[in-house]
Amino acid sequence: MSARILIVEDEYFIAQEMADALEGAGMTVLGPCPKVAAALAILADGDPCDAAVLDASLRGVSSLPVCEALALRGIPFVVVTGFSAAQLPEPMAAAPVLSKPLDPAELVRALRGLIAGG
Repeated sequence: MSARILIVEDEYFIAQEMADALEGAGMTVLGPCPKVAAALAILADGDPCDAAVLDASLRGVSSLPVCEALALRGIPFVVVTGFSAAQLPEPMAAAPVLSKPLDPAELVRALRGLIAGG
């Protein structure tokens, strides 16, 4: 599946594991972005992505601004977190939530489902 996926994740090894899994599935990775500002810059540059993977907290800073920017653009996303979905703000909790530690195959399946429209 050829798709462009934005990764917003502050943990280097987790981000690399995600990127490897997505590239192995034939997807193109944008980022990984370890900070909100970096992700927003990619979105502001108009670099189109088909979907995103969004860590709920980047070194203790909420990634809610990225979540809102994705929603405004109609870009589907998956939230990855160590928190429960009940602890997430509404826009994030409404998205598919995957728990850390992350199963790379589960991430690929979730993104394929989002891109396919379901």
